[in-house]
Amino acid sequence: MEYGMIRFGSGEDYVVEDVLMCLAKFSPPRPMKGYAVNVSDSLRGGLSFMEGVDGGSGFNGGILLPLSRIYVSLGEDGGSLLIAADTMEERARWISGRVVSRSGRNFNGVIHHTYPGTDWTLVGVTTPGWMLLFDEDAPEAEQDLLDGEVRVAYLPADERLMTFLSPDRSTGR
Repeated sequence: MEYGMIRFGSGEDYVVEDVLMCLAKFSPPRPMKGYAVNVSDSLRGGLSFMEGVDGGSGFNGGILLPLSRIYVSLGEDGGSLLIAADTMEERARWISGRVVSRSGRNFNGVIHHTYPGTDWTLVGVTTPGWMLLFDEDAPEAEQDLLDGEVRVAYLPADERLMTFLSPDRSTGR
């Protein structure tokens, strides 16, 4: 696993949404690892609407495109965004070329093979063309089309799932 981290100041929490959208539009320029996916019964119903999009086999089985998991840790003076992925170099280049603060400065992040032991909260998972967002208050899964390129799925945030998807968990697992 590799990790990218972006710090943002107080009032700049919009950067989380900007990075999620940016990563949902990221497609690796060369073939990258995909993973066979077996979705637990508790999530299968919520993800069934994603099956077969663009002729793919969906999230119930088959090959899953490269994933990025996005975590946030907030403090009094702003916060940090942590991206967990198999490889970060191309993602970091993609983000730095597209995400700027509203004051006009570029966000620059750092790539690590470890991450600080801060209290991280999983916000979402991206794969090309999709954003999966977790919401504690969502009673059931819903989907929406954000723009012509990105669909979003809002999923209930099950505590066991959120614990399982810690930043140190490998993408394959």
